Amino acid sequence: MFEYMSLGALTKKYAAKEFPSPSKVWATLNKREKAIFDAQMLNKDSAVYKAVIAGRRAHHTLEHDDGSRDEFQEALLETYERDIGIDVDEVWAKEQGVISLKHKYRGKFDGVGIFRGDQTLWDYKKTNKIKTPSGLKKYLKQCSAYAIAHNEMYEESNIQKIAIFNIGGKTIEDLSTRVFVYDL
Repeated sequence: MFEYMSLGALTKKYAAKEFPSPSKVWATLNKREKAIFDAQMLNKDSAVYKAVIAGRRAHHTLEHDDGSRDEFQEALLETYERDIGIDVDEVWAKEQGVISLKHKYRGKFDGVGIFRGDQTLWDYKKTNKIKTPSGLKKYLKQCSAYAIAHNEMYEESNIQKIAIFNIGGKTIEDLSTRVFVYDL
């Protein structure tokens, strides 16, 4: 449907190396929070470090439809497919880049396609506990920025929905899901 490119290829094609990601913009606006996060990431025993690593593993599992790393990742993928994937009608792309030349930012989305009948851009969130709507604000802003850039790049697209696919739980027995869908 659309000719997607990696973020690196888009950055090179549009000479957009100086364009920040939306996350970088918000981190710059909140330097204190960023400094605390960076300090915690230096400590491999910190809860933040462990959560980020678990999130990266989950992203890899969902991006590649590959739960072969261990039993937990296999259960995570099965939970996703049973509770969320069933409502994904089409996947156009995963982990591809978008650039807004108009607003001068760039980034990489988790997924885009048809979800519950609507053109949707989505984000995977693996958390220890299911998030509340108020805990999703920064992810919602990031996805919205990517959807706007997607619609700018691909004029035939008309993404009007943002979805956050939240999978929560520390153990296989605790795995649960919640999908948050918002109008762009």
